[in-house]
Amino acid sequence: MSNLLNFKATNLRSALVLDYRLKQEGYDRGLGLKGMTQQVTFSPYVSPVLEYSSDINGGNPDKPLVLGSLTFYGDEEFFRKKGLLAGVAFGGTGRAIYGDGRYLDYNIGGSYTYSPEHDMSVMQGFANVCSKNDIGGNFYVDGCLSTNRLRRDLSAQTTSSATLSVAKLIAEGDRRVHQARFGIRRFFDDGYEQNQLTLQLDTLHNSNLFTSINVSLGDEVKNTLAMSHSFTASVGTYLMKKPFNASFSYVASDGGMLLGFQREETTTLFGLKYAIHPRFSLLVGYKYTSSNIDYFDESEAIVGIQFAPIQF
Repeated sequence: MSNLLNFKATNLRSALVLDYRLKQEGYDRGLGLKGMTQQVTFSPYVSPVLEYSSDINGGNPDKPLVLGSLTFYGDEEFFRKKGLLAGVAFGGTGRAIYGDGRYLDYNIGGSYTYSPEHDMSVMQGFANVCSKNDIGGNFYVDGCLSTNRLRRDLSAQTTSSATLSVAKLIAEGDRRVHQARFGIRRFFDDGYEQNQLTLQLDTLHNSNLFTSINVSLGDEVKNTLAMSHSFTASVGTYLMKKPFNASFSYVASDGGMLLGFQREETTTLFGLKYAIHPRFSLLVGYKYTSSNIDYFDESEAIVGIQFAPIQF
């Protein structure tokens, strides 16, 4: 097991880290070093939030809706508001170990942000729990439940999911370690439910480099715009001795109907995250949505500062 979790402990520090990680995953003996780990933990946290939003209130695009020969003009009161949001995020994370390589990870939290310019607030809450189970032969069976609620001035959305997945750890000597995962997810939105298949490959390279690739496929949902397929990829490394992450995602959705017209769209997102200081990271990115109905086309810059949580 230790050979699959790192590329051999070559000094005391790496041995201590590996011993701790093994014990955190339920392997009581770890590498045989002294020390125990708590079987049940929970760590509350709080952190400030500062970000730019192109849709603070959950409003409509500031342009007419054109469907064939019909043109609809919206009320300015319901147009999207843009600007800075500031507030606080809070919650807690924990783990309950119940066997060798078997444990529950759980976290719950939320955030409250406010726009002084528009006198509007955004509230979000989430919770998830995952059961991780080593079944031998470097195979793992995991089950996860999650829910998220976002409430803005003009809209509220709740999404939830239940996922069952099987993962396999594969080591290539001292060069890299892969985790291949196949999962089945039941996704719940306010207006529909959907079955999804997920394929994921995470790789830890022997050069301070981590890569992740994820592909998802969704069932067709009648008369509802829903994800048909998606692709995400990310790369994590160190830049000038500081953590750096680059990510890309592409989501294609179809099946929607609007006043008798079919609706299809794709969303592409690029993002960069760089820890410019141990206490905060800079987030920048760009998101573009292309729809067969021009009204839903949109592009936006993503800018924010992510603060390291203060744990208690």
